[in-house]
Amino acid sequence: MQTESFLAKYTRYFKSFLYLCAIILKQKVMIDEKILKEKAEKYLVCFIEQCPKHEHCLRWIVGQHVPCEQLSITCVNPKLAKKEDECPAFRDSQPQNVAKGMVHFYDEMPRKLEVAIKNDLIARYTRVGYYNMRKAERPITVDVEKEIEKVCRNHGWNNKLLFDERVDEVIW
Repeated sequence: MQTESFLAKYTRYFKSFLYLCAIILKQKVMIDEKILKEKAEKYLVCFIEQCPKHEHCLRWIVGQHVPCEQLSITCVNPKLAKKEDECPAFRDSQPQNVAKGMVHFYDEMPRKLEVAIKNDLIARYTRVGYYNMRKAERPITVDVEKEIEKVCRNHGWNNKLLFDERVDEVIW
């Protein structure tokens, strides 16, 4: 009797493990179904199956969740499929390691330098964009982080940049 329950439990766990492996191999990341349906309403989607990167592209994954009842959508130009590996609309479905928040960014800076850097960043990312990054409402990607570092270096600040945290997040 105990052997049967052990085998039944083992089989159930093994099936769950195989199911998870299949999901990981198929999309490499699980994105919540609810988020995909919300994004499908307003997100630029893609239906180009010939694209070699389509299985790892957020635009293609979201495109698979557009409801049939939706009258119109915004989608990537199908003529882009002719280009090999370069798609300007590609969005990687893999989580990226990003910085979030800049609340303590200026803690060690002299006030004059803080004002000059802050003004430069606002000019570059707009006031709303800058404050969204500062309040951690917008992730700071590696490219943006390099630009911020360049602005700081141009103003003479060579210390380590202080972001509030680093997280792995899907960049929409």
